[in-house]
Amino acid sequence: MIRGVLLPIITPFDERARIDEEVMRELVDFHIGAGIQGLFVLGSTGQGPAMSVEERKKAAAVALDQARSRVPVIIHVGTADTESTVELAEHAAAHKADAVAIVPPYYYSDHTEYEIVAHYKAVAKAVALPLFIYENPKYSGISVPPGFALRMKEQVPALKGIKVAYGQGALLEYVRLLPDVSVFTGNADLFGLVPFGLAGMINPPTSFVPELCVELWKALDTKDYLRAVEAQKKVDTAARLVAAELRKYGRVPLREVFRMRGFDVKRFPKWETEPMPKEAVAKLERELKTADIL
Repeated sequence: MIRGVLLPIITPFDERARIDEEVMRELVDFHIGAGIQGLFVLGSTGQGPAMSVEERKKAAAVALDQARSRVPVIIHVGTADTESTVELAEHAAAHKADAVAIVPPYYYSDHTEYEIVAHYKAVAKAVALPLFIYENPKYSGISVPPGFALRMKEQVPALKGIKVAYGQGALLEYVRLLPDVSVFTGNADLFGLVPFGLAGMINPPTSFVPELCVELWKALDTKDYLRAVEAQKKVDTAARLVAAELRKYGRVPLREVFRMRGFDVKRFPKWETEPMPKEAVAKLERELKTADIL
């Protein structure tokens, strides 16, 4: 079972909204160098649903090539149609991904349970990889709460993980019902969860400080709770400061915090955006430095 900090890597783009391969390779090395336990590629933060199938294949291939099997790499392959999801899963398997994550088939939020399970079954039939449910009803319009996840597991034995980004069920209920499934929170608060079986975190707002997330995970994993308290405070502060800017300016602040770390992220997200005001960027940087996060 995969455990630990799985960083949801951003997909950087150039001025023409094309994948910036050079910067993406730098980001992969940055995260792995910080000691993360795995990479989560092409989820919401990775911009997968905003990219064409061919763009997603390219980004997945770049990430997997640069990772060179140093850490597990999970490729999100979810789309609105089963055929495209299977095609992306087959591509990920051919490039030696360690697992694929699948958000339920979005837009048609009136899919029946039978139809949703059939979507996952098709991927399991096509590839011999572990499958992760990407529980993200805020964006997909479909929730897979703990009871449904258990019923899916009974029909799709390849199900080995779940990322709960925005869920309708308590995290530890997934852990209780699915003891052989790695359950990851999309939030930054690990302190009250890891001791009770949570597998780790996949949290976008803290992805620019992987070393802080790794410190928190290691402290909890070794049951050094005094050290974990201090690490959780820093991670919470980073998440709070960045999340506040994300609520104001969309996804643009993620570009800015990676720029603060020295990466030449020319465009993020993929779509056209307004720039984050310079004074807001400067204020965020001051706050992060004052909190000893940068």
